[in-house]
Amino acid sequence: MKPHAFLAILFSSTIAPADDLEFYRDVYPFLKGNCISCHNKTTTKADLNMETPELMIKGGESGPSLIPGKSVESLVVAASLHAKDMEMPPPNNKSGAVNLTPEQIEALKLWIDQGAKSTAQQERVVVLQPFSASVDPIYCLAISKDGRYAACGRSNRIFVYDLATRQLIAQVGDPAEKSGAAHRALVQSLSFSPDGMRLASGSFREVKIWRLDSAKSAPNVVKSASAPASPDLIKKIAAAGKVVVLSSALSTDGKQVVTGCDDGSVRVWDAASAKSIIELRGSVITTKKMAELDWTIAAQTLEQTFQKSEIARIETQDKALDVLLGKANEAIVTMKKVLPEKQKAVPPTTESKTTAQKTVDELTAKLAAAKDAGVEKDLKTAQDKLITAKMTEVSALAAVSAAESNVKDAEDDVKRITGSKAANAKAIATANAAITAAKAAQDKSAADLAALKQSLTKTTAKPVAVSFSADAQRVASIFDDGTLRVWAVATGTPIEESGANTTASTTITSSPDGTFVATKAIMQTVGTSPRWTMERKIGQKGLFADRVNAVRFSPDGKTLATGGGELSRSGDIIFFDAASGKVTQTWKEKHSDTVLCLDFSPDGKKLASGAADKIVRVTEVATGKQLNLLEGHTHHVTSVAFRSDGRVLATAGAEGTVVTWDMLIGERKKKIEGWSKEVTSLQFIGATNQIITSAGDNRVRIVNDEGTEVRNIADLPDYMQAAVSTPNGTTLVAGGEDSLLRVWDGAGKQLAAFGAK
Repeated sequence: MKPHAFLAILFSSTIAPADDLEFYRDVYPFLKGNCISCHNKTTTKADLNMETPELMIKGGESGPSLIPGKSVESLVVAASLHAKDMEMPPPNNKSGAVNLTPEQIEALKLWIDQGAKSTAQQERVVVLQPFSASVDPIYCLAISKDGRYAACGRSNRIFVYDLATRQLIAQVGDPAEKSGAAHRALVQSLSFSPDGMRLASGSFREVKIWRLDSAKSAPNVVKSASAPASPDLIKKIAAAGKVVVLSSALSTDGKQVVTGCDDGSVRVWDAASAKSIIELRGSVITTKKMAELDWTIAAQTLEQTFQKSEIARIETQDKALDVLLGKANEAIVTMKKVLPEKQKAVPPTTESKTTAQKTVDELTAKLAAAKDAGVEKDLKTAQDKLITAKMTEVSALAAVSAAESNVKDAEDDVKRITGSKAANAKAIATANAAITAAKAAQDKSAADLAALKQSLTKTTAKPVAVSFSADAQRVASIFDDGTLRVWAVATGTPIEESGANTTASTTITSSPDGTFVATKAIMQTVGTSPRWTMERKIGQKGLFADRVNAVRFSPDGKTLATGGGELSRSGDIIFFDAASGKVTQTWKEKHSDTVLCLDFSPDGKKLASGAADKIVRVTEVATGKQLNLLEGHTHHVTSVAFRSDGRVLATAGAEGTVVTWDMLIGERKKKIEGWSKEVTSLQFIGATNQIITSAGDNRVRIVNDEGTEVRNIADLPDYMQAAVSTPNGTTLVAGGEDSLLRVWDGAGKQLAAFGAK
């Protein structure tokens, strides 16, 4: 007995002929990966869609792929058996499809012989298994608009880090999930709301919105401050730093000293060497103001660069117009010079025609009076001369007309070119005015920033009490005007403060919960324990077809857009009201394959989407009208990002390129290469033209939108999946397959690396 025959008999014995097979239960599962992967709604190779029995009966280029009740005559069976010169799936196919097993072929034949009946597609509950402890890739990152917090998804968990203190501050978890997980499946996407108070996360068929609870802890009534440094150490510090110390405190481990000095500064020192570690000045308000001024300076720099490029473009256009104008004027001069001669040539030809016509008329009359062979011959000659005379006149008139037309066309060209140059002159004037305005705004912001920085060095209030937090990562000081401020020691960033009181407090302590307490006549408490709680889960039945690969808040924070769809079939975008979680718009099948990335334009009026169909679409949010269809990638579009002025869109592709697009004309600006593997993410850095990217070739690379490389952080583990930057570009963060979240300064020096534990 042949092996195949034995297998067929064995299989037939397990399914009695009387039992009708169900398409979606018994046949669809093995067709899906090995046949439908190429013959579906999206690809439809050979014009054949095999997603339903009806579509297979309809068939494709070769006719019906199956005939109900006749498996022997059905092409799908013949192709599976590699009969009739057919071999499906073909060897070395890109879909990873493999030949059907003998058991599967027998099931297919039996189902066809039973009538190839269609059954209702049944939804099955997906039972997600727990992840292995070793499965902790970082697939997504988000950074708050103020650059304070960074969130990453590891496996099915979400971690939030404070970039000021460079500490893990929260692991976001859903109480309904096990082991503190945020989702049951992998976290595919993350996005902070503009105010930093909400964090959206996307996973398999669900989105969750988390809210930051910043409620302060209750005051811890402690009446004594942290232990002050010894007099000898203070004397040593004062001498080394040439400062007058008003207050001091030792860290818990005794390795650092914080001092309040009479110049208004709070300083941290190394206790062993008495060397200054960091000087702490400023407030949350001044830091925010400085960030705003930095943004304005960068934005106005970008504006000037754009306007200068516009002027250069217009000037280049003017040079081309000048060439055309010269040719037009030259044509006018040339034509006007020859026109009189051509006009002068017309009367003689008219006279010749008139004479020839007169001769013909006379000979015609003479011949009519008396038939004469000689006259007839003369008439024939005269008629030939008349024809020639008419043609000569026509040619002369045509030459005049052509010259006059050329003059008119050239004069029209001059008018058009002159008009274009006049419009260009206005455009240049407008651009120069924009440059002047931008320069003025930039200079003012730069002056305001310098003044603000200078003001920080001036003594306005003196720190009368200081304290470390329990972990020595934060320092608090109370000033003689009653203001209480907290700084991150690692970065010197002011992170919290309370308002001034009429009566100054002089005692400050830290508590185990991370709060600082100032006591004397008035008690004050600052220092929060950030806590992210789930505000809502969005994932009602049938809402999301598969993974939610992209989540993005609108610039005003009122709308949340999500991107996903069914792989190889559809790319869907759904909008939600961020406050209520209600669906406000649904764009079904915006793409022909799953949506992988989204970004709102800075004004919130447009949405850019990239998908596995290799296409980027820019759509008007209010109407759903497509504004641009951008084709420049040969593989999945993995990331999209608008520049801060909305004039440029950057897109990343799995083929290993970044493409920038001029959104004013909807055309490609630059194709940027240099990656050996897929570019996995990109983001414009603040209000600049610089783009931070991550890729599968173990690099985090910064380029500008013209393609020039700015920075290259190399020798990282393969497949860095996501990279982000603070708006001012001073902190870079990236993560990937090895689960480490790496933090660098703007120059590429590593500052920290956080693992999953």
